[in-house]
Amino acid sequence: MTERGGLRAELLGGGIILTYLVCLVTTTTEGVHNLLFPLYLNHYGFALTLIGTLSSLLGVMRLASRLPIGARYRGSRAKGQQLFWLVLLLVSTSGYAFVHGDFAPVVAVTVIHGFAFGALGTINLAVAIDQSGGRRAGAVMGWYTAALSAGYALGAFAGGAFADRIGIEATLLWLGLTPLAAMLAVWFTPPIPESERAAVAPGLALWRRGLAAFLGIDGRVWLAFAIVLFLNVLSDSTDTFFPLYGTAIGLPVAFVGVLKGSKSASATVIRFFAGALFRFLDYRAINFWAVLLFAASTFVIPLIAGPIAGPVLFVVFLGAGLCRGILRVTSAATVAELRAEGRDIGLSSGVYNSGLDLGAVIGPAAGGVLSAAFGIPAMFQLLAVGSLVIYFAVAFSSRSARAALTPSFGAKVSIDRSP
Repeated sequence: MTERGGLRAELLGGGIILTYLVCLVTTTTEGVHNLLFPLYLNHYGFALTLIGTLSSLLGVMRLASRLPIGARYRGSRAKGQQLFWLVLLLVSTSGYAFVHGDFAPVVAVTVIHGFAFGALGTINLAVAIDQSGGRRAGAVMGWYTAALSAGYALGAFAGGAFADRIGIEATLLWLGLTPLAAMLAVWFTPPIPESERAAVAPGLALWRRGLAAFLGIDGRVWLAFAIVLFLNVLSDSTDTFFPLYGTAIGLPVAFVGVLKGSKSASATVIRFFAGALFRFLDYRAINFWAVLLFAASTFVIPLIAGPIAGPVLFVVFLGAGLCRGILRVTSAATVAELRAEGRDIGLSSGVYNSGLDLGAVIGPAAGGVLSAAFGIPAMFQLLAVGSLVIYFAVAFSSRSARAALTPSFGAKVSIDRSP
């Protein structure tokens, strides 16, 4: 058997496919929830401001879960952690069917749901990395992020189809049981052996240990954090305000939907092929140029006008989706490679995932403030430039991050190298 074939067999035997299934089911459940949650609240007469506040609460709770769950992660006890949070995800999705719009129970269920989903995202990434040992990082993270994206799409499709037939509450009740399939996959996943950990100084207070671990996070993790923060600030602000801008310049609502769909589809499809791409191209250079092109795709939106605006915007959104998909893989794989160096991955996973949540909170809020002050067209450009400045500030902040920043494809460094 070849070295590559042996590694593939080792990964499959290590349960990586089952972990992809867990990720798929988790985001499918969240896709159902994302679609139906505002409709559920509206059905019970919640004011628009309250719907927005409760939706933001989900993001805040996801963000709040990342670092403590990452710090508590250990490969040897990951199965128990996954099962615990999957139970809470199930209860907090199906639970909406039992609280019937009562305010206090709805808030409680929402808090649990946001925290549980955030915890699972952190643990699932760490499990996938531990199972791979940081090897074939590009391919492993390509399929991992593709499973996440496919789950969101499947959840939205299934949630809408079921809600039209059996109602919103019944859909949340029955599709909220899908974590049972993930629990079954976790049960059959081979256990992850405990990795060696740095010795802890005796008598050191817990908060000091936590602070030392946080301060010791590799600069490459912060670079990956900056990438996904950058992605979600621009993506979420664009997703929020482009429908308003697009219809204002005369685009049909249906075509605005096509643009959003093409961006999501291209971001998903490219992830399946990312592993093969990284075998031939330096992932650091891909990172560099994809970040620039993604910022440029947002900056040029107000510059596109006239009779060719539709086709040109379609190309721009398609390109933005490809850049987003590639960057989600390269950023996750950058974190995964630390495992091959023998580093703990739990806290790094928490930091990385918190970048996604923080971007989702900052993007629409910053977009709203800038749009009110300068108009939507200027907002696209200001956020594109501002996010790029923040990214490069982080990229130049440490030696390891600077080493991962290169515009040249000359000296290839494969992200899929294996020992």
